[in-house]
Amino acid sequence: MKKRFYDNYDYEEAYQKQCEKLEEWELEKLMKDGKVACLYRTTTTKSQNIKSGTTLLEAQVYPSFMNKADMPVTKKKRETRPSQSNLNDKNARRYIIRLANINFGKGDIWATFGWNDDCLPDSVERARKDITNFIKRINRRRKKAGLENAKYIYILAFDGYKRPHFHILISGDGIDRDQLEKLWGKCDRPNTRRIMPDDKFLLTGLATYITQNPHGTKRWCPSKNLKKPPEPKRSYSKFKKSQVERMVKNFDTLKKQLEKAYPGYEFLDAEVKYNGINAAFYIYARMVRN
Repeated sequence: MKKRFYDNYDYEEAYQKQCEKLEEWELEKLMKDGKVACLYRTTTTKSQNIKSGTTLLEAQVYPSFMNKADMPVTKKKRETRPSQSNLNDKNARRYIIRLANINFGKGDIWATFGWNDDCLPDSVERARKDITNFIKRINRRRKKAGLENAKYIYILAFDGYKRPHFHILISGDGIDRDQLEKLWGKCDRPNTRRIMPDDKFLLTGLATYITQNPHGTKRWCPSKNLKKPPEPKRSYSKFKKSQVERMVKNFDTLKKQLEKAYPGYEFLDAEVKYNGINAAFYIYARMVRN
């Protein structure tokens, strides 16, 4: 009979303590005193930009337990569907970042638009209607120029519903920034810029910025013509438990093992966290291939 493993839990909720705060002897004691029966499962997600071909890889290494009682109890399961209701959900934020890294690049536009007092929307629905009409005007212009509908992701932000605004990533071909601002026409101080992706992290920094939610609520909406992130690949055999325990104790070892496991990819960064109850670890790493 095939052995069953238990890993359907939210590992980012279960593993929050940073390993970098522990001395090596503390890590050794943690692994010795809290030893549980587990192996490590790896989820690999790749986001290849459609313009440059650069691929950003995310690797998540987390424990898969042999006994159900050892699995952490968390509010959510391992992977939940990204919600478009708001951006308090980390899965939605990470999904948007992947969409941005795949679909947008040099020459595209990111912008922030608001509303003047005389045309301030009185509801979320009215604000979204204004944005939808704005995108329709853009697409009519694109159609006249023989272009397909624009790709976009917009994020509507509002705080107590006093001063809503929205961020948008949108195709930059066939339109300049002045035309875009004129087509919106509902605020005196729009902010539009041409996108200049980072050579290694692509649009991660920009997408992280516009998905932050320090106040109020944010809702996001993607166009239907975006290329979607591929399904993650999962493996129980990419990293053995002994490998993981060496990796979490030594950053150089972690880098070396990741680059060996993913040939052709350059290591960018990683975070390592642990759970003091079961003495198991969680690794989130990013790598790039140009």
